[in-house]
Amino acid sequence: MRVLDILATKAEQNGLQFIVIGGHAVNAYGERRQTGDLDILVREDDRHLWESFLTSMGYILFHRHKVFLQFRPPDLEVWPIDIMLVDDRTFEGLFAESEEVNFGGTTNVRIPSIEHLIALKLNVLKQVGKARELKDLADIVALVKIGRLDVKDHKFKLLCKKYGTINIYEKIVDAVSA
Repeated sequence: MRVLDILATKAEQNGLQFIVIGGHAVNAYGERRQTGDLDILVREDDRHLWESFLTSMGYILFHRHKVFLQFRPPDLEVWPIDIMLVDDRTFEGLFAESEEVNFGGTTNVRIPSIEHLIALKLNVLKQVGKARELKDLADIVALVKIGRLDVKDHKFKLLCKKYGTINIYEKIVDAVSA
């Protein structure tokens, strides 16, 4: 993806780091699914640098929230970009366990570990609920299978309770067992 090559190059030139999350990260693990944007995770303290950086590339900020920014692309041939903002401690933990992948471009980028990607998706489900349940639950189930995770393991249950809800956990167990 050309936009990832540009992001990676410009981010490196500006001393910025990011992690690809969302549908593209799920795809990188081998679960093919459609996605309409590029989701990245960055440090909250770098918010203004990313905002400036993307607007200099022609992106238009159309939604600003405490924990995310959404940008429209300069033209229809480029991905819209959503940015999730996290504190330094969270970013460092995710980055330390992230993996390098290549999306067919010239530059490698990082994606979260399967467990961290599941935690991010659980958090979205907890916050947004029904609006994203079908897509995110399917992603979690696929990631569980790809990672050969035991959903009945106490550690996985704790992950679900910490970042999601017990109800979401039960839905995952049911879906994996089906």
